[in-house]
Amino acid sequence: MAATGSASRRNLVTLAVVLAGLVAAGLLVAWPALSPHEAEVHAYDVPPGTGDRLDRGEDVELFPARLEVRVGDTLRITNRDDREHLVGPFSVGAGETLEQTFRQTGVFEGICTLHPSGNVKIVVVD
Repeated sequence: MAATGSASRRNLVTLAVVLAGLVAAGLLVAWPALSPHEAEVHAYDVPPGTGDRLDRGEDVELFPARLEVRVGDTLRITNRDDREHLVGPFSVGAGETLEQTFRQTGVFEGICTLHPSGNVKIVVVD
C-alpha cells in the first residue's frame, strides 16, 4: 500500500508541474495582450500664416482626414496661427495648445480646417 500512496503523490506532483508549465506557457503567449498599452502623443503643429494660406485657396493638409488612436493616447495640437482652427469637435484658439487624452473607445467626426477635405474622423480603439 505504501508504494501505491507514493505513486499517487508522484502522479499529483507530476500533474501539478505539468499544469504549472501550461499556465506559464499560456501567460507567455497572452502577455502582450495583458500588458498595458504605452500611451502615445499624436502631436500636430499649426504654423503661423495657415489661415492666410486657406484664405488664398491653398490646400492645407496639416492633419489627416482619418486618425486612429488607442485608449490612453493623447492628441496635441499647437496652434501658432493667428486664428482658431477646428479638428472635429475640438477647437484650438489662436496661440493655444489643445491636449485631449482619450479615455474610452469611440469616434469623433466633424469639420477640419487643417485638411483639404474639410472633414476629419478620429477613431479611438482599445
